[in-house]
Amino acid sequence: MGRIGSAGAVEPDDQETGGERSAHRLVQFSDGVFTVALTLLVIDIGIPNLAAGASEAELVKQLEAQLPNIFAFVLSFWVVGEYWLIHHRDFLFIRRYDGRLMLLNLLFLMTVCFIPWPTAVLGHYGGYLTTWVLYSGSMAAMGFAATALWVYASARPSLVDGMTPDLRRYYTYRALVQPIVFLASIPIAALSLTAGQFSWIAIVLVLRLLNDHYELRIDARHRPAV
Repeated sequence: MGRIGSAGAVEPDDQETGGERSAHRLVQFSDGVFTVALTLLVIDIGIPNLAAGASEAELVKQLEAQLPNIFAFVLSFWVVGEYWLIHHRDFLFIRRYDGRLMLLNLLFLMTVCFIPWPTAVLGHYGGYLTTWVLYSGSMAAMGFAATALWVYASARPSLVDGMTPDLRRYYTYRALVQPIVFLASIPIAALSLTAGQFSWIAIVLVLRLLNDHYELRIDARHRPAV
C-alpha cells in the first residue's frame, strides 16, 4: 500500500514503484488507454469486398472510396499521438498524484477514448458541417482536459519536481493552442469546410512562435521541436 505524503499526495512504497516514480502506475494505465484508442482508429478503414472475377478497376474504385477514412485515421492518429507525447512529457514533471489528479487524468482519458467515433463519422460524412463541429469539438475537449490536468498538477509543488514559473506558463500555453484552434475552425468551416480544415495549420505556426518566444527562457531539452 502507498503512504500519504505532503498535502495529501499519494506516494506508493519504494517496493511498489521504485521511490520517486510515484505516478508510475498512473502513467502505465494511461499508456494502455492510448494504445487501445490509437488501435481503434484504424478499424473503420474497410477492406474491399470484390465479387469473383472483379476487374482491377473495381478494386481501385473501392480502395479510392476508403481515402476519406484513411485521411481521418491519419489526422486523428497524429493528434492523439501528439497528446500521448504531451502526457508523457507532463509526467516527467508530475511525480506524485492525489485523488483530484486521478479524476482529471480519467476525464482526459475518456476524451481520448471517444476520438475513434468522431473520426469514423468524419471518414464517412466529412462533407457536412455537423461532422466538422463534432470532430473539432471532440478534439477541443481532449485538449482542454489535457490542459486542466497540467494546470492542476503544475500548480502544486507537492505533485511536481523541477517546475519553474516559465515552464508552467510555456506548457500551459502549448496545451491551449490545439483546442483553441480546433474551436476557432468551427465558424470558419461554417463559411467553407476547406478553409476550416486548412485553418488547423495554425497549430504548427503558433507552436513555432511559442518556441521562439521562450527560446531563451526554457532549456532546449524542454522545448519540443514543434
